[in-house]
Amino acid sequence: MMQMNRRFVRPGPIFVRGIFLLAAVWFLAATSFAQITVDSVITLSVTRSPVAGSPPVTQSFIQSDPAGGPAAAVGVLIMLPGRTGNIQLTPVPPTTFPPATDGTLDVNSGNFLVRSRWLFAAQGFVVLSLDSATDFQLLPNGLTDEQGSAAHVTDVLQVINYARTMISGLPPNTPVWVVGTSRGMGGAWVAGQNSPPIGPDGVVFTSPLNTSGDADSLLSAPLSTIMVPTLIFNNKASTCADALASADPALLKLLTGTKVKANENVNNAGFPPLTSDCEALSPHGYFGIEPLTVTKVSTWIKAH
Repeated sequence: MMQMNRRFVRPGPIFVRGIFLLAAVWFLAATSFAQITVDSVITLSVTRSPVAGSPPVTQSFIQSDPAGGPAAAVGVLIMLPGRTGNIQLTPVPPTTFPPATDGTLDVNSGNFLVRSRWLFAAQGFVVLSLDSATDFQLLPNGLTDEQGSAAHVTDVLQVINYARTMISGLPPNTPVWVVGTSRGMGGAWVAGQNSPPIGPDGVVFTSPLNTSGDADSLLSAPLSTIMVPTLIFNNKASTCADALASADPALLKLLTGTKVKANENVNNAGFPPLTSDCEALSPHGYFGIEPLTVTKVSTWIKAH
């Protein structure tokens, strides 16, 4: 049986080492209209064997509700960040830099989806921003090369079940989508192997890995078996060689199982990058154009 722990925290600013004051001020201004005053941190007991360490294994995520709460939601978005999948959703000592703002929650992640969660909530979605499960955090590279693993797929399916059955006040039959960015492509395996209601009602891949030879690339995923609406989204201004927008049309052709699919883009360099070209605070991560990107992605989801 799935067990759940829920705690409410005051959200502090999202800290990323090296972000300039200008970026921090812009982010707070961009998210202020979202009217989200608290984040709920949900922890589920994972019903599978650990891939590292000993049981128990837990899966935590941040739940960000729209104005009006889940009853006003137009959908649920399950966000899969890239890299190791670890957003450091843990308490940190006051002496640690950067310090936790409330002693309870520190999210030391610059990931596009994590830092934009309130923008998506302002579009009317309940947003679930996933951390990596506790056993994956014991691995040196976390979820790297594990996006299609049975363990990770099981974790995401458990969160989908939470979204469909355990969010208080959510209207019946509210659609549940999985949205991944960069290396966070686990949704491709989840949707390819599981139809709704076990699987998601739709999937979005933003700045996806699209080169051969990488276990987490969409080229390695069962794209032909995905039956639900699918959006591939990218930034043409990105120079990340592993996720170029020019390679996305080939991915679209591989989506032969769904009749509802699209490849959309922005072409905007945004803010001067603070990280390398395949990292979060660059055009690859829509740095400085988060509101534009969120609006375009949200509009497509709502239309399908």
